[in-house]
Parts: sequence; C-alpha cells; structure tokens
Amino acid sequence: MKLRSVFVAASSLVYFMIGFTAQSINSALPAIAVELEMSHDMTGLVLGLPSFVYQIAVLIAAFISRKFGPFLTAATGISCITLSVVFMAISRSYSTFLTGRLLFGFGLGITEISIALCVSYLAFKKTGGVLNLVYSFFALGSIVGPVFVSLVLTDTSKWNIPIFLASALFLMISLLSWIVWKKSSVEPSPAVERRRLTLPKDTVFWLIAVGGLLYVGYEMGLFSWLSTFVYEEKSISLRIASLIPSLLAFGLFVGRIITGFVVDKVGLQRTLVVLGLISSVGFSFSFLAENPIVLALGVFTTGLGFSGTFPTLQAIIVSGYRENREAVLSIFAASGSFGVVITNLLVGRISESTNLRLGMLVIASQILGALAVFFSMNLIHRKRMRRDPR
Repeated sequence: MKLRSVFVAASSLVYFMIGFTAQSINSALPAIAVELEMSHDMTGLVLGLPSFVYQIAVLIAAFISRKFGPFLTAATGISCITLSVVFMAISRSYSTFLTGRLLFGFGLGITEISIALCVSYLAFKKTGGVLNLVYSFFALGSIVGPVFVSLVLTDTSKWNIPIFLASALFLMISLLSWIVWKKSSVEPSPAVERRRLTLPKDTVFWLIAVGGLLYVGYEMGLFSWLSTFVYEEKSISLRIASLIPSLLAFGLFVGRIITGFVVDKVGLQRTLVVLGLISSVGFSFSFLAENPIVLALGVFTTGLGFSGTFPTLQAIIVSGYRENREAVLSIFAASGSFGVVITNLLVGRISESTNLRLGMLVIASQILGALAVFFSMNLIHRKRMRRDPR
C-alpha cells in the first residue's frame, strides 16, 4: 500500500480516537465535576489550561518536523496522547486529572500540526477534500464517545470507563503510527527542506489566524460545556445530557463529508461564509430552545455549521503558504489553542459569578466575530480574483 493511503488511514484512526476521547470527557463532565469536586472555575481550568501547553507543543513540533520530518513527529505526539489518556483513566483527584489533561494538550499540539505538515509534504492535489475527510473521523469519534458514555454512565463513579477503553485503543493506534513512520523512512517522499522560518505579511494570513482563534474557541468551548449546559439550564437528565454532544458531532460528521466533496468546487473562502451563517442560526436555536426537539435540531445544525470550518482554514494555509508552512501552521495552531483558553476560562468565570446561560454568550459572540472575519476573507479573495483571474 502506498504511503499516502497508509497515512490517510492512520490519520483517520488517530482523529477518530481523539474525538472519542475528548468528547467522552466532555460528555461525562457533569459526573467528573461531582466525583472530583470541581466548581465552574475549576472546570474552566481543566478545559482551558491544556491549550497553553498546546501552544508550546506546536512550536516544538514545527522544529522537530523541520529537523526529523513530520512522520516521526506525528508518531511521537500520538504516543504522548496515549500516555496522557492512561494517566487520566487512573486519576482519582482533581490535580492528577488536570495533569493528565495538560499532557493530552501537549500531545495533541504535536500531533495536529505534524499531520497537517504530512499532508503538505505529500502534496495532495485536493488539500481541502483530504483534510475534511481526515477530520470527519474526529466527528465520527465525537459521535461514538458520548453514546458510549450515555450507556455506561449509570452513576457518577463510572465516568472513567470510556477513558480506560480509549487508553487501550490508543495503545494500538500508537503502534500503527510508528509503522507509518517506518514506511515513510523507506519509501520515496519529499525531502525535508532547510529554510529560515518566516511569517507572511499579507492581511489574509492574519485574518486566518484570527478566524482560527475564534473558531477553535467556540467549537471546543461548545463541545466542552454543552452537556453541562443542558443538564443545568435545560433540566435534562444526566444520561441524556451526556448524549447531546453526539448530535453536535453527528452534524459535524455529516457536514465534513459534504464539505469534503464540494469545498474545492465552491471555493474555500465562500465555504467559510456559508458555514459561519449556518453556525449562527444553529447556535441561536440551541441557546433559545425550550422544546427538546427544537434543541436537538439546533445542536445538529450547529454541528453542520462547524463541520468544515477548521479543515478549510487549514487548507487555505497548506495550499497557499507552502514556502513557510511550519511557521504559518504553528501560528495558526497556537492561535486556535489560545481561543480555547479564552473561551473556557471566560465561560467558567462568568458562569461561576452569574449562571451558565450567560457564560454561553461568550460562544455566541465568537461565532458572530468569526462570521465577520470569513466575510472579510471572501471579499479580499474576490477582489484578488478580479485583478488576476488565473
């Protein structure tokens, strides 16, 4: 099997397990908060602080990828995630669980940027389609995780059962990642280029960075707080509340499959605007709905809007900034993780001092901000196309 095929298969499995693990934790968050005695502020730290470590990790990953290649970096990051999941599964206190989350953020930072660099080095013709396909497995894992949590979470003490399962599966995925690295070292692939790290100065790149900061903040923020929000503010039972993120992830999965087929035809910038509009409508229904059916429809629609945003932003970077891809991907990844920090700490602080409903307005404002950024990117792109239609 060719390196490209093996890489896509392995990356898809990795993102499936990242989605499964992350959303299993988010879905079980109300139970974890009870068992580990976490306030909203403490929960915000658990959700937000790993993104500080993530920012450090992406810089390290950019350096290692330039020196040793992205495939080795990816295998290292996946192994780090595996260790973190094992650590979280055996945690019995807030401090040890937070430590595991920090390690997860570090491994995730290394893994995400190195996989994007692998896509760039392998030079796929349809970058947007490939990245949307790979990320669709994150959405699939995000569907399965909450469903599994809902089945096993008969009482709060069983919150770590899904994480134990994830640790066993990650051990196998980690082994596969080293097999992919070994294959990349013996098959012909583009050489690692020795270039000085530089950043582009054009407006579009910095709009992409701001868009990434806002999008990753509101996507991960909503996934993190959704179960707690419907449990506390919508008076939905614990097991049903833990299942709600599956609807968000299902919309994410369906949307990424659709986006993967149409994004390169419709255009990357135009796709972002459409997705931003859908996100705004879906979140409004989710936030305001009192009827469970309307709530479910709103959550699913929000997932559709979220779906292709991140991989489409990443595709613009990978296809448009090949000369300094490590630097631009590092800035993009770090900006997204900073958005996660801001979102979770703000939601936690506002919710602790008032209530979670007001805290969730942080996410609403970010969605609207990102939509404005996407409109700006599309206008700039259209102006450039009129000047140079090639």
